[in-house]
Amino acid sequence: MSFSQTYTRSQGANGNSESSNGAQIQLQGRLLGIKNNIQAANEIIDQAVQSCTVAALDLEEMDDPEKVDDIDVAFRSLLDSQHQLELEQSLLSKAATHQDPETAAAEYSSARDEMLAKYSKLSDSHKYGNNQQYCEFRQQLWDLKHEGEPMPNLFGPAEEGNEDEDDLVIAGARLTYKCPITASWLTDPVTSKVCKHSFSRDAIVDYIRGHRGSCPCPVGGCSHRIQLRDLHQDKVLERKVANHLRKLEAEESSAAYTFVQ
Repeated sequence: MSFSQTYTRSQGANGNSESSNGAQIQLQGRLLGIKNNIQAANEIIDQAVQSCTVAALDLEEMDDPEKVDDIDVAFRSLLDSQHQLELEQSLLSKAATHQDPETAAAEYSSARDEMLAKYSKLSDSHKYGNNQQYCEFRQQLWDLKHEGEPMPNLFGPAEEGNEDEDDLVIAGARLTYKCPITASWLTDPVTSKVCKHSFSRDAIVDYIRGHRGSCPCPVGGCSHRIQLRDLHQDKVLERKVANHLRKLEAEESSAAYTFVQ
């Protein structure tokens, strides 16, 4: 059953049987429950996106393009689901401002159907071409065998970047290969769900515990607070760090060999 069906049935029944005040309280309770379900679903999608990325990179290294393409299709499907959940969350927040459950349900269902229909008509370029997660996913696959070469445009003009070797800019946040707490290379990296900054696991766990379980993000300029529950294991970043360190090691070995000659 979709979110809109759950919402419509529960709100319609309650609106007819309870007073205005009681119906509003019931409405808020239902909305909170649905929002919690959306948050849980988003977390599952985030984990699936990471799993898809790791699997696709492994298959790319094994020269299995057909299975990589299958994962690409699954990855896009996850992004579609993510978009729908974001839409649901936005509409639910708007519905919460209504006093009448029946009116809220009707407007919610109408707006949801209209916006999903509009999204389904978009081209792949509009759906995924500017999606940072998808562009990053494709960039990692390309870099496995074409490091240093510009990736061909997937759908349209590529966004220009200005990145150094130790940093990567993702959706406005700077993702660095070094832990901002230890200033050393990331080990067993974890990433914050609230601000997207990444840390070595032991360092950030000790830091948060030292602040009694909740603290400002240690990255300068970040205004978010983080807790242990906000952190998730970042296997994709762990792989990037390992690849980056292998590249540096190869460059150092090559430089040493040239010097000896």
